[in-house]
Amino acid sequence: MTRPTETPTTATPTAPTTSPPHAATTPDDRPDTRDMVVVHTGFRRELRLMPGLVHAVADGDRERAEVVGAHLELWLTLLHGHHTREDDYLWPLLHERAPADLEPVVDLMEAQHAVVEELVDRISPLAASWRGTGAAQDRDTLARLLQRLHDALVEHMDDEEAHLLPIAERVLTGPEWRELGKGGAEEIPRDVRLAVFGMFLADADPDAAAMMVSHLPLPARVLIRLGLPRRAYRRYARRVHLTDVA
Repeated sequence: MTRPTETPTTATPTAPTTSPPHAATTPDDRPDTRDMVVVHTGFRRELRLMPGLVHAVADGDRERAEVVGAHLELWLTLLHGHHTREDDYLWPLLHERAPADLEPVVDLMEAQHAVVEELVDRISPLAASWRGTGAAQDRDTLARLLQRLHDALVEHMDDEEAHLLPIAERVLTGPEWRELGKGGAEEIPRDVRLAVFGMFLADADPDAAAMMVSHLPLPARVLIRLGLPRRAYRRYARRVHLTDVA
């Protein structure tokens, strides 16, 4: 993806005057994009906490730096997977389907991804180095970069929810939208998969979370009904955040 040479500005879409050729024809065919908001809520919370979490590690405390660094690596991996599926699947579909007057919204999403990607490219090697040393200089630089990442990502997710999701609801079908989420669970390491599910559900709107869970395979629905992901996340949070944030 070509990176922009300047910071993009938010596009303000206007409603199309005609239905696009691939728009869903019945309510059951339309995407329910609230699952994206559930995912965004989890990213917002964890990445909001990340700069302070890193900055609180004492100089040279390699044991604590390893715990926090592993947590950071997990969420950078999840973010990369989330954005890669959008880059490879969602943006091409929307470029094909969206009315011409809404094309700038899709362009903005791609440009914001490039800004986030550039920050992640700077953060990843620094985080890997800091995990091994706990050095204060790397820690402080990393915390500053993570704050910039959080700010860029929140701007992107806010724009995506306000401007992009309404387009997706209009021009995609429900099965096409659900295809976007396929494979996401497999990207999560098995030893923290329940905890990650619990994190995404922790602050989610209950109705949106119930809708999202309804599309999961039966074994996952049973585990969630039993409350195992929430309990796993509470244990994970006590180790990483040193408090029960779930």
